[in-house]
Amino acid sequence: MWTRRGLLASGGVAAVVGTTGTALSLAGAVDLSGPPDFTFVSMPDFFNADVADLRGLPTWDGGMNSWNQWWQLATDTCLTAVAAHRPDAVLVAGDQVEGRWNIDSDGRQIFGQVSQGTDEVSLAMCRSAITRAGQVYYSHYKKVFADRDLPLYPAIGDHEILDDRSGPLDRRWSSSGTHKGRPDNRYYLVDHAKSVWADHFTRTSSGSPVHRRRPVGSQQELTAYSVDFAGVMTLITVDVFHRTGNGVRLGVFGPQLEWLEKEVKRAKRKGRVAVVQGHIPALGPYRVFASGNLHMPEGERSAFWQVLERAGADFYLCGEVHDATAIQPGARKPVQISHGCTYRHGFSYLVGRVWKGGRVELEYHEMPQVSQSEELGIWATDAAKLAPNRISYSLPVVRGRMEWEDGTILNRTEKLGVFDPANDPYAYQKPPTGLLGRARKAPRPGTPGS
Repeated sequence: MWTRRGLLASGGVAAVVGTTGTALSLAGAVDLSGPPDFTFVSMPDFFNADVADLRGLPTWDGGMNSWNQWWQLATDTCLTAVAAHRPDAVLVAGDQVEGRWNIDSDGRQIFGQVSQGTDEVSLAMCRSAITRAGQVYYSHYKKVFADRDLPLYPAIGDHEILDDRSGPLDRRWSSSGTHKGRPDNRYYLVDHAKSVWADHFTRTSSGSPVHRRRPVGSQQELTAYSVDFAGVMTLITVDVFHRTGNGVRLGVFGPQLEWLEKEVKRAKRKGRVAVVQGHIPALGPYRVFASGNLHMPEGERSAFWQVLERAGADFYLCGEVHDATAIQPGARKPVQISHGCTYRHGFSYLVGRVWKGGRVELEYHEMPQVSQSEELGIWATDAAKLAPNRISYSLPVVRGRMEWEDGTILNRTEKLGVFDPANDPYAYQKPPTGLLGRARKAPRPGTPGS
Protein backbone atom coordinates (compact mmCIF):
# COMPACT_ATOMS: atom_id res chain seq x y z
CA MET A 1 0.00 0.00 0.00
CA TRP A 2 1.24 3.48 -0.91
CA THR A 3 -0.09 6.58 0.78
CA ARG A 4 -0.04 10.29 0.10
CA ARG A 5 2.16 12.69 2.05
CA GLY A 6 -0.87 14.78 2.97
CA LEU A 7 -2.72 11.67 4.12
CA LEU A 8 0.14 10.56 6.35
CA ALA A 9 0.50 14.03 7.82
CA SER A 10 -3.20 14.19 8.65
CA GLY A 11 -3.07 11.12 10.87
CA GLY A 12 -4.49 8.48 8.57
CA VAL A 13 -7.51 7.68 6.41
CA ALA A 14 -10.20 8.49 8.96
CA ALA A 15 -8.95 12.05 9.33
CA VAL A 16 -9.49 12.94 5.69
CA VAL A 17 -12.47 10.90 4.48
CA GLY A 18 -15.10 13.30 3.24
CA THR A 19 -12.87 16.38 3.19
CA THR A 20 -12.34 18.56 0.14
CA GLY A 21 -9.29 20.58 1.17
CA THR A 22 -9.21 24.16 -0.07
CA ALA A 23 -11.82 23.43 -2.69
CA LEU A 24 -14.62 24.18 -0.22
CA SER A 25 -14.20 27.96 -0.28
CA LEU A 26 -13.64 29.09 -3.85
CA ALA A 27 -13.99 32.81 -4.38
CA GLY A 28 -15.68 34.00 -7.54
CA ALA A 29 -16.93 30.54 -8.49
CA VAL A 30 -18.95 30.32 -11.68
CA ASP A 31 -22.69 29.68 -11.39
CA LEU A 32 -23.26 25.95 -11.15
CA SER A 33 -26.95 26.16 -10.27
CA GLY A 34 -28.02 24.45 -13.49
CA PRO A 35 -27.15 20.82 -14.25
CA PRO A 36 -24.30 20.20 -16.71
CA ASP A 37 -25.09 19.22 -20.27
CA PHE A 38 -22.48 16.46 -20.18
CA THR A 39 -20.53 14.66 -17.46
CA PHE A 40 -17.47 12.46 -17.93
CA VAL A 41 -15.02 10.61 -15.73
CA SER A 42 -11.39 10.16 -16.82
CA MET A 43 -9.37 7.39 -15.12
CA PRO A 44 -6.23 6.38 -17.03
CA ASP A 45 -4.21 3.30 -16.05
CA PHE A 46 -7.11 1.35 -14.56
CA PHE A 47 -6.35 -1.60 -13.85
CA ASN A 48 -2.75 -1.60 -15.07
CA ALA A 49 -2.86 -5.30 -14.18
CA ASP A 50 -4.15 -8.52 -15.72
CA VAL A 51 -7.49 -8.97 -13.99
CA ALA A 52 -9.98 -11.74 -14.83
CA ASP A 53 -11.16 -15.12 -13.54
CA LEU A 54 -9.17 -17.86 -15.31
CA ARG A 55 -10.94 -20.84 -13.75
CA GLY A 56 -13.28 -21.40 -16.69
CA LEU A 57 -10.47 -21.81 -19.22
CA PRO A 58 -9.76 -25.28 -20.60
CA THR A 59 -6.08 -24.67 -19.77
CA TRP A 60 -6.77 -23.82 -16.10
CA ASP A 61 -4.33 -25.75 -13.91
CA GLY A 62 -5.54 -24.85 -10.42
CA GLY A 63 -2.67 -22.41 -9.81
CA MET A 64 -2.71 -18.70 -9.02
CA ASN A 65 -5.69 -16.85 -10.48
CA SER A 66 -5.96 -13.28 -11.84
CA TRP A 67 -9.07 -12.55 -9.75
CA ASN A 68 -10.34 -13.09 -6.23
CA GLN A 69 -12.98 -11.82 -3.82
CA TRP A 70 -10.72 -9.04 -2.56
CA TRP A 71 -10.21 -7.59 -6.01
CA GLN A 72 -13.92 -8.02 -6.65
CA LEU A 73 -14.70 -5.94 -3.56
CA ALA A 74 -12.08 -3.31 -4.41
CA THR A 75 -13.42 -3.02 -7.96
CA ASP A 76 -16.98 -2.69 -6.66
CA THR A 77 -15.92 0.02 -4.20
CA CYS A 78 -14.07 2.10 -6.78
CA LEU A 79 -16.49 1.79 -9.68
CA THR A 80 -19.47 2.43 -7.40
CA ALA A 81 -17.81 5.73 -6.50
CA VAL A 82 -17.36 6.51 -10.20
CA ALA A 83 -20.94 5.53 -11.04
CA ALA A 84 -22.26 7.83 -8.29
CA HIS A 85 -21.36 10.78 -10.55
CA ARG A 86 -23.65 9.34 -13.26
CA PRO A 87 -21.13 9.94 -16.04
CA ASP A 88 -22.25 9.96 -19.66
CA ALA A 89 -18.80 8.62 -20.63
CA VAL A 90 -15.83 7.05 -18.87
CA LEU A 91 -12.43 7.72 -20.47
CA VAL A 92 -9.48 5.39 -19.86
CA ALA A 93 -6.32 6.70 -21.53
CA GLY A 94 -4.48 3.39 -21.71
CA ASP A 95 -2.89 0.73 -19.50
CA GLN A 96 -6.02 -1.28 -18.90
CA VAL A 97 -3.98 -4.48 -18.46
CA GLU A 98 -0.49 -5.66 -17.52
CA GLY A 99 -0.20 -7.06 -21.01
CA ARG A 100 3.14 -8.91 -21.07
CA TRP A 101 1.47 -11.71 -22.96
CA ASN A 102 4.49 -12.75 -25.03
CA ILE A 103 6.06 -14.02 -21.78
CA ASP A 104 5.21 -17.09 -19.69
CA SER A 105 7.56 -16.99 -16.71
CA ASP A 106 5.95 -19.95 -14.95
CA GLY A 107 5.57 -22.10 -18.05
CA ARG A 108 1.86 -22.59 -17.30
CA GLN A 109 0.80 -22.14 -20.94
CA ILE A 110 -2.56 -20.73 -19.83
CA PHE A 111 -2.72 -18.94 -23.17
CA GLY A 112 -0.49 -21.35 -25.05
CA GLN A 113 3.20 -21.74 -25.65
CA VAL A 114 5.30 -18.62 -26.26
CA SER A 115 8.87 -17.79 -27.23
CA GLN A 116 10.70 -14.47 -27.41
CA GLY A 117 12.37 -15.26 -30.73
CA THR A 118 11.82 -13.23 -33.88
CA ASP A 119 11.46 -16.26 -36.16
CA GLU A 120 8.03 -16.84 -37.64
CA VAL A 121 7.24 -19.87 -35.47
CA SER A 122 7.94 -17.90 -32.27
CA LEU A 123 5.97 -14.90 -33.49
CA ALA A 124 3.02 -17.08 -34.49
CA MET A 125 2.93 -18.65 -31.02
CA CYS A 126 3.00 -15.23 -29.40
CA ARG A 127 0.27 -13.87 -31.65
CA SER A 128 -1.96 -16.74 -30.64
CA ALA A 129 -1.24 -16.21 -26.94
CA ILE A 130 -1.87 -12.46 -27.21
CA THR A 131 -5.21 -13.12 -28.92
CA ARG A 132 -6.27 -15.58 -26.21
CA ALA A 133 -5.13 -13.38 -23.35
CA GLY A 134 -6.89 -10.39 -24.87
CA GLN A 135 -10.10 -12.38 -25.13
CA VAL A 136 -9.96 -13.13 -21.40
CA TYR A 137 -8.72 -9.87 -19.91
CA TYR A 138 -10.35 -7.37 -22.27
CA SER A 139 -13.69 -9.18 -22.06
CA HIS A 140 -13.60 -8.96 -18.28
CA TYR A 141 -12.57 -5.32 -18.48
CA LYS A 142 -15.54 -4.40 -20.64
CA LYS A 143 -17.87 -6.36 -18.39
CA VAL A 144 -17.00 -4.51 -15.17
CA PHE A 145 -18.01 -1.25 -16.87
CA ALA A 146 -21.03 -2.62 -18.72
CA ASP A 147 -22.40 -4.18 -15.52
CA ARG A 148 -22.55 -0.68 -14.04
CA ASP A 149 -23.87 1.05 -17.18
CA LEU A 150 -20.65 3.01 -17.56
CA PRO A 151 -20.02 3.85 -21.27
CA LEU A 152 -16.33 3.18 -21.91
CA TYR A 153 -14.03 5.14 -24.26
CA PRO A 154 -10.45 3.81 -23.98
CA ALA A 155 -7.12 4.64 -25.60
CA ILE A 156 -4.08 2.51 -26.32
CA GLY A 157 -1.33 2.52 -23.67
CA ASP A 158 2.09 0.90 -23.56
CA HIS A 159 0.73 -2.10 -21.65
CA GLU A 160 -1.68 -2.81 -24.52
CA ILE A 161 1.40 -3.30 -26.73
CA LEU A 162 3.26 -5.63 -24.32
CA ASP A 163 4.65 -2.90 -22.01
CA ASP A 164 7.78 -0.83 -22.47
CA ARG A 165 11.25 -1.68 -21.20
CA SER A 166 14.07 0.54 -19.96
CA GLY A 167 16.10 2.55 -22.46
CA PRO A 168 15.94 5.77 -24.50
CA LEU A 169 12.36 6.97 -24.96
CA ASP A 170 12.09 6.12 -28.65
CA ARG A 171 13.88 2.77 -28.21
CA ARG A 172 11.60 1.16 -25.63
CA TRP A 173 10.46 -1.32 -28.35
CA SER A 174 13.65 -2.23 -30.20
CA SER A 175 13.75 -3.91 -33.59
CA SER A 176 17.07 -5.53 -32.62
CA GLY A 177 15.27 -8.59 -31.24
CA THR A 178 17.06 -8.29 -27.91
CA HIS A 179 16.91 -6.23 -24.72
CA LYS A 180 19.92 -6.17 -22.42
CA GLY A 181 21.25 -9.26 -24.17
CA ARG A 182 18.06 -11.30 -23.85
CA PRO A 183 15.60 -12.22 -26.65
CA ASP A 184 12.82 -9.65 -27.04
CA ASN A 185 10.28 -9.79 -29.86
CA ARG A 186 7.82 -7.12 -28.65
CA TYR A 187 8.53 -4.75 -31.56
CA TYR A 188 7.45 -7.42 -34.05
CA LEU A 189 4.17 -7.96 -32.19
CA VAL A 190 3.05 -4.34 -31.77
CA ASP A 191 0.67 -4.36 -34.75
CA HIS A 192 -0.95 -7.60 -33.68
CA ALA A 193 -1.35 -6.42 -30.09
CA LYS A 194 -3.06 -3.26 -31.34
CA SER A 195 -5.33 -5.32 -33.57
CA VAL A 196 -6.38 -7.52 -30.64
CA TRP A 197 -7.18 -4.41 -28.60
CA ALA A 198 -9.23 -3.05 -31.52
CA ASP A 199 -11.17 -6.31 -31.74
CA HIS A 200 -12.56 -5.59 -28.29
CA PHE A 201 -12.94 -1.79 -28.26
CA THR A 202 -13.07 -0.20 -31.72
CA ARG A 203 -14.17 -2.99 -34.07
CA THR A 204 -17.51 -4.81 -34.08
CA SER A 205 -17.80 -8.60 -33.99
CA SER A 206 -18.34 -8.50 -37.76
CA GLY A 207 -15.09 -6.57 -38.24
CA SER A 208 -16.57 -3.15 -38.97
CA PRO A 209 -15.13 -0.02 -37.30
CA VAL A 210 -17.15 1.25 -34.35
CA HIS A 211 -16.27 4.89 -35.02
CA ARG A 212 -16.96 6.65 -38.28
CA ARG A 213 -14.52 9.51 -37.64
CA ARG A 214 -11.04 8.02 -37.47
CA PRO A 215 -7.73 8.46 -39.35
CA VAL A 216 -8.62 6.18 -42.27
CA GLY A 217 -5.61 4.75 -44.08
CA SER A 218 -3.15 5.39 -41.25
CA GLN A 219 -1.54 2.76 -39.01
CA GLN A 220 -3.75 4.18 -36.24
CA GLU A 221 -7.02 3.74 -38.14
CA LEU A 222 -8.48 1.45 -35.48
CA THR A 223 -6.72 2.91 -32.42
CA ALA A 224 -7.71 6.59 -32.82
CA TYR A 225 -11.23 7.98 -33.07
CA SER A 226 -13.42 11.04 -32.51
CA VAL A 227 -16.84 11.20 -30.82
CA ASP A 228 -19.26 14.10 -30.24
CA PHE A 229 -21.20 14.31 -26.98
CA ALA A 230 -24.44 16.20 -26.34
CA GLY A 231 -23.52 19.00 -28.73
CA VAL A 232 -21.09 20.45 -26.15
CA MET A 233 -17.93 18.33 -26.21
CA THR A 234 -15.85 16.37 -28.71
CA LEU A 235 -13.51 13.63 -27.51
CA ILE A 236 -10.58 12.93 -29.82
CA THR A 237 -8.63 9.83 -28.84
CA VAL A 238 -5.11 9.43 -30.25
CA ASP A 239 -2.62 6.58 -30.42
CA VAL A 240 0.76 7.93 -29.24
CA PHE A 241 2.75 4.83 -30.23
CA HIS A 242 3.93 5.22 -33.83
CA ARG A 243 5.79 2.20 -35.18
CA THR A 244 8.80 3.02 -37.36
CA GLY A 245 11.36 0.86 -39.15
CA ASN A 246 13.48 0.43 -36.05
CA GLY A 247 11.28 1.11 -33.03
CA VAL A 248 8.22 2.86 -31.66
CA ARG A 249 8.24 6.65 -31.73
CA LEU A 250 6.32 8.44 -28.97
CA GLY A 251 3.88 11.07 -30.20
CA VAL A 252 1.43 11.69 -33.02
CA PHE A 253 2.75 11.94 -36.58
CA GLY A 254 1.86 11.79 -40.26
CA PRO A 255 -1.74 11.08 -41.32
CA GLN A 256 -2.95 10.75 -37.72
CA LEU A 257 -1.55 14.20 -36.91
CA GLU A 258 -3.29 15.72 -39.95
CA TRP A 259 -6.54 14.04 -38.93
CA LEU A 260 -6.17 15.29 -35.35
CA GLU A 261 -5.84 18.89 -36.50
CA LYS A 262 -8.96 18.61 -38.66
CA GLU A 263 -10.95 17.06 -35.81
CA VAL A 264 -9.99 19.76 -33.31
CA LYS A 265 -10.82 22.53 -35.80
CA ARG A 266 -14.13 20.84 -36.59
CA ALA A 267 -15.04 20.71 -32.90
CA LYS A 268 -14.22 24.38 -32.40
CA ARG A 269 -16.20 25.45 -35.49
CA LYS A 270 -19.21 23.75 -33.95
CA GLY A 271 -18.71 25.54 -30.65
CA ARG A 272 -17.71 22.44 -28.67
CA VAL A 273 -15.13 21.90 -25.96
CA ALA A 274 -12.33 19.93 -27.66
CA VAL A 275 -10.85 17.24 -25.40
CA VAL A 276 -7.95 15.13 -26.68
CA GLN A 277 -7.15 11.86 -24.94
CA GLY A 278 -3.83 10.01 -25.23
CA HIS A 279 -1.66 7.89 -22.97
CA ILE A 280 1.49 9.93 -22.33
CA PRO A 281 2.20 13.55 -21.31
CA ALA A 282 3.52 16.08 -23.78
CA LEU A 283 4.40 18.78 -21.25
CA GLY A 284 6.36 18.82 -18.00
CA PRO A 285 7.21 19.05 -15.23
CA TYR A 286 4.59 16.81 -13.63
CA ARG A 287 4.18 14.55 -10.64
CA VAL A 288 5.20 10.96 -11.32
CA PHE A 289 4.87 7.82 -9.20
CA ALA A 290 5.84 4.18 -9.87
CA SER A 291 6.02 4.70 -13.62
CA GLY A 292 8.31 4.10 -16.59
CA ASN A 293 7.71 7.82 -17.25
CA LEU A 294 7.00 7.62 -20.96
CA HIS A 295 6.43 11.08 -22.45
CA MET A 296 6.86 12.97 -25.70
CA PRO A 297 10.55 13.84 -25.76
CA GLU A 298 10.07 17.09 -27.72
CA GLY A 299 7.67 18.46 -25.11
CA GLU A 300 6.00 21.75 -26.02
CA ARG A 301 7.95 21.74 -29.30
CA SER A 302 6.42 18.43 -30.39
CA ALA A 303 4.35 18.42 -33.55
CA PHE A 304 1.48 17.06 -31.46
CA TRP A 305 1.40 19.98 -29.02
CA GLN A 306 1.91 22.53 -31.78
CA VAL A 307 -1.18 21.16 -33.52
CA LEU A 308 -3.22 21.33 -30.31
CA GLU A 309 -2.27 24.99 -29.88
CA ARG A 310 -2.75 25.91 -33.53
CA ALA A 311 -6.10 24.14 -33.89
CA GLY A 312 -7.44 25.45 -30.57
CA ALA A 313 -7.78 22.29 -28.45
CA ASP A 314 -9.00 22.94 -24.92
CA PHE A 315 -7.78 19.95 -22.87
CA TYR A 316 -5.31 17.10 -23.24
CA LEU A 317 -6.03 14.26 -20.81
CA CYS A 318 -3.27 11.67 -20.36
CA GLY A 319 -2.05 9.01 -17.97
CA GLU A 320 1.14 6.93 -17.59
CA VAL A 321 2.66 8.92 -14.69
CA HIS A 322 0.21 7.71 -11.97
CA ASP A 323 -0.25 11.04 -10.24
CA ALA A 324 -2.06 14.28 -11.12
CA THR A 325 -0.73 17.57 -12.49
CA ALA A 326 -2.45 20.33 -14.48
CA ILE A 327 -0.38 22.49 -16.85
CA GLN A 328 -1.47 25.42 -18.99
CA PRO A 329 1.70 26.77 -20.65
CA GLY A 330 0.20 30.13 -21.54
CA ALA A 331 -2.98 32.20 -21.61
CA ARG A 332 -5.81 30.48 -23.50
CA LYS A 333 -3.57 27.57 -24.44
CA PRO A 334 -4.62 23.91 -24.05
CA VAL A 335 -4.61 22.51 -20.51
CA GLN A 336 -2.77 19.21 -20.05
CA ILE A 337 -3.96 17.10 -17.13
CA SER A 338 -1.80 14.05 -16.46
CA HIS A 339 -3.47 11.76 -13.95
CA GLY A 340 -4.42 8.14 -13.27
CA CYS A 341 -3.19 5.46 -10.93
CA THR A 342 -1.38 2.20 -10.48
CA TYR A 343 -4.46 0.40 -9.20
CA ARG A 344 -2.58 -2.02 -6.95
CA HIS A 345 -1.28 1.02 -5.03
CA GLY A 346 -4.08 3.58 -5.31
CA PHE A 347 -7.15 4.74 -7.22
CA SER A 348 -8.05 8.17 -8.53
CA TYR A 349 -10.32 9.70 -11.12
CA LEU A 350 -11.17 13.05 -12.69
CA VAL A 351 -14.80 14.18 -12.98
CA GLY A 352 -15.58 16.67 -15.75
CA ARG A 353 -18.83 18.61 -16.11
CA VAL A 354 -19.45 20.54 -19.31
CA TRP A 355 -22.04 23.25 -19.98
CA LYS A 356 -23.12 24.85 -23.22
CA GLY A 357 -21.20 28.02 -23.91
CA GLY A 358 -17.80 26.49 -23.08
CA ARG A 359 -17.86 26.17 -19.31
CA VAL A 360 -16.11 23.24 -17.62
CA GLU A 361 -15.71 22.21 -13.99
CA LEU A 362 -13.17 19.53 -13.06
CA GLU A 363 -12.84 17.64 -9.77
CA TYR A 364 -9.97 15.31 -9.00
CA HIS A 365 -10.79 12.50 -6.56
CA GLU A 366 -8.47 10.10 -4.73
CA MET A 367 -9.59 6.97 -2.91
CA PRO A 368 -7.13 6.22 -0.09
CA GLN A 369 -5.99 2.62 0.07
CA VAL A 370 -6.91 1.09 3.42
CA SER A 371 -4.83 -2.06 3.10
CA GLN A 372 -2.60 -4.04 0.79
CA SER A 373 -1.35 -7.55 1.52
CA GLU A 374 2.27 -8.60 1.54
CA GLU A 375 1.28 -11.65 -0.49
CA LEU A 376 1.32 -11.39 -4.26
CA GLY A 377 -1.73 -13.33 -5.37
CA ILE A 378 -2.99 -11.87 -8.68
CA TRP A 379 -1.28 -13.75 -11.48
CA ALA A 380 0.33 -12.26 -14.58
CA THR A 381 2.16 -14.04 -17.37
CA ASP A 382 5.35 -12.24 -16.28
CA ALA A 383 6.20 -13.32 -12.72
CA ALA A 384 7.82 -9.94 -12.10
CA LYS A 385 4.39 -8.30 -12.40
CA LEU A 386 2.23 -10.23 -9.92
CA ALA A 387 -0.17 -7.97 -8.01
CA PRO A 388 -1.04 -8.01 -4.28
CA ASN A 389 -3.44 -10.72 -3.20
CA ARG A 390 -5.60 -8.28 -1.21
CA ILE A 391 -6.30 -4.57 -1.63
CA SER A 392 -9.07 -2.41 -0.21
CA TYR A 393 -10.14 1.22 -0.57
CA SER A 394 -11.88 3.89 1.49
CA LEU A 395 -14.24 6.66 0.37
CA PRO A 396 -13.22 9.22 -2.28
CA VAL A 397 -11.62 12.51 -1.26
CA VAL A 398 -11.60 15.60 -3.49
CA ARG A 399 -7.95 16.63 -3.97
CA GLY A 400 -8.31 19.37 -6.54
CA ARG A 401 -10.77 21.50 -8.44
CA MET A 402 -10.59 23.60 -11.58
CA GLU A 403 -13.10 25.98 -13.12
CA TRP A 404 -12.46 26.83 -16.77
CA GLU A 405 -14.35 28.87 -19.31
CA ASP A 406 -13.53 29.50 -22.95
CA GLY A 407 -9.79 28.92 -22.57
CA THR A 408 -9.35 30.70 -19.23
CA ILE A 409 -8.77 28.99 -15.88
CA LEU A 410 -10.95 30.83 -13.38
CA ASN A 411 -10.01 28.88 -10.26
CA ARG A 412 -7.72 25.95 -9.48
CA THR A 413 -6.80 24.19 -6.24
CA GLU A 414 -4.50 21.52 -4.81
CA LYS A 415 -3.47 18.90 -7.38
CA LEU A 416 -5.18 20.84 -10.16
CA GLY A 417 -3.42 23.99 -8.96
CA VAL A 418 -0.02 25.27 -10.05
CA PHE A 419 2.64 22.58 -9.55
CA ASP A 420 5.91 23.56 -7.88
CA PRO A 421 8.31 20.58 -7.96
CA ALA A 422 10.50 22.21 -5.28
CA ASN A 423 7.63 22.58 -2.81
CA ASP A 424 4.91 20.01 -3.36
CA PRO A 425 2.78 18.82 -0.41
CA TYR A 426 0.49 16.71 -2.59
CA ALA A 427 2.60 14.10 -4.40
CA TYR A 428 2.23 10.39 -3.76
CA GLN A 429 5.15 8.93 -1.83
CA LYS A 430 6.26 5.64 -0.34
CA PRO A 431 5.20 4.89 3.25
CA PRO A 432 7.75 4.49 6.07
CA THR A 433 10.22 1.63 5.58
CA GLY A 434 8.88 -1.69 6.74
CA LEU A 435 5.18 -0.82 6.62
CA LEU A 436 4.47 -3.49 4.03
CA GLY A 437 7.07 -6.08 4.88
CA ARG A 438 8.64 -8.19 2.19
CA ALA A 439 6.45 -9.08 -0.77
CA ARG A 440 5.92 -12.79 -1.33
CA LYS A 441 3.65 -15.02 -3.38
CA ALA A 442 0.37 -16.18 -1.90
CA PRO A 443 0.15 -19.94 -1.19
CA ARG A 444 -1.32 -22.15 -3.88
CA PRO A 445 -4.96 -23.08 -3.19
CA GLY A 446 -5.22 -26.08 -0.87
CA THR A 447 -1.74 -25.70 0.63
CA PRO A 448 -1.06 -24.83 4.28
CA GLY A 449 -1.58 -21.14 4.94
CA SER A 450 -3.93 -20.62 2.00
